[in-house]
Amino acid sequence: MRIGIIEDHQLVRDSFKKLLELQAGWQVVIEACSVTEAKLAVNLEQPNVFIVDISMHDGENGLAFLTYLNTHFPDIKTIVASMYDYEPYVSNALKLGAQGYVSKRSASEALIDAVNAVINGGRYISEDVKFNTTTPASKLSFLTPREKEALPLFAKGLNAKQVAQQLDMMPKTAHVHKTNIYNKLEVSNSFELLKIAIDSGMITLDELA
Repeated sequence: MRIGIIEDHQLVRDSFKKLLELQAGWQVVIEACSVTEAKLAVNLEQPNVFIVDISMHDGENGLAFLTYLNTHFPDIKTIVASMYDYEPYVSNALKLGAQGYVSKRSASEALIDAVNAVINGGRYISEDVKFNTTTPASKLSFLTPREKEALPLFAKGLNAKQVAQQLDMMPKTAHVHKTNIYNKLEVSNSFELLKIAIDSGMITLDELA
């Protein structure tokens, strides 16, 4: 596993590298102290996962780098590791494509779990991170990419067999996705699901006309 780190404090950067490279087969291939440096590096070497700090002393911050990665390298998974472990930083990072968010206070315990979670298509937010779990964007951050594809179809009232046909999967798999979506978003029917889909922009009113 190839990992990149953007962090302007060398001691933190070194400690993250040491921690990550204790895992068999994990290698830190990019160590950047600024967004400019990280952009240059990622064009030469694309890691599987990038650990991103928000606060930077010079120039752009980590949120700008998340936007850059999401636009140019969407396959690279991103985890924010920041001392800003509260709103609105968390929701903004999730909206910009971060799959994980770890407080620096608990990074030594949580970072390995976060990398394992996002590399397998999941999400990870450390327990000490405080964010608004009632907003659509925050709730949707817990869905896998495949669940996000299925959500608007279920919200429109399609059953598992119909969703399976549209997404080229087994009906049993579609049913599992539906159960996971309902549980993660804490909804009990398609009307509640439709509201979240509309509020988050996944479905427009024109699509329902």
